[in-house]
Amino acid sequence: MSLIFLLGACGSDGASGDGGSEAGVRTIEVAVPPAAKPLSYTENGELTGYEVEILRKVDEKLQDYEFHIVGVGDSAAEVGLDTGKYDLIAQGLFLSEEREEKYLIPSESNGASLMKIYTNEENKDIETLEDLVGKNISPPNPSGGVFNFLTEYNEENPDNQIEFKTSDSGISYADRLKEVESGKYDALVLPSNLGQNEIIEQAGLKIHTTEPVKIFPTYFLIHKSEENEALNEEISKALAELKEDGTLSELSVKYYGEDVFQYE
Repeated sequence: MSLIFLLGACGSDGASGDGGSEAGVRTIEVAVPPAAKPLSYTENGELTGYEVEILRKVDEKLQDYEFHIVGVGDSAAEVGLDTGKYDLIAQGLFLSEEREEKYLIPSESNGASLMKIYTNEENKDIETLEDLVGKNISPPNPSGGVFNFLTEYNEENPDNQIEFKTSDSGISYADRLKEVESGKYDALVLPSNLGQNEIIEQAGLKIHTTEPVKIFPTYFLIHKSEENEALNEEISKALAELKEDGTLSELSVKYYGEDVFQYE
């Protein structure tokens, strides 16, 4: 999801970043991708999506803060987070050692990216990563998470290697699923939070989807500063409450078609 365009004020919430619309209320600048359905996307001129609606629910619980949400491409958002232009970004982000050093990260995840395998529905002998050995795999992007995931598997399983090529040709998820259905490739490995369920249903594709072969919790990233430490604590508390009362599960079912928290 390397989006390279900016949607300035479209679908923004709250104040305009001037420090707060009410006395004692601090405006938090939040950047989300404007076209990464179902995580965050623009519909009828407004931002919506799984993470956007979570942010709104969190915002409702924070009395001393007001979120100003804008649509920003991934790269620009990360640069803005580093400089402090944005206080928080949401992109379905995984944890890494580098991110844990650079940013404040809530103690609670906001969801999970479920790595699954997609095959032609008649090819149900593929259910695990081990089943991909000797199969023709849809090429992952060499700079993407699937490439890293498969490479890590191969490093840990030197005697049971998955062979695959890479491609950065920018083929859409819909076309990649069609290539699997047609038999061009035996399998496609992808996180399940990229809108595949909707694509499969709308196109009537005959696709078999496995159970998750790996689960990656996803997190908001917060600009690291002394001022934001209290914000991080408040967001962590709000996320825990939203998990406990079932709100996050409801949003997951609405936008992903399943409750990702069942795998925790």
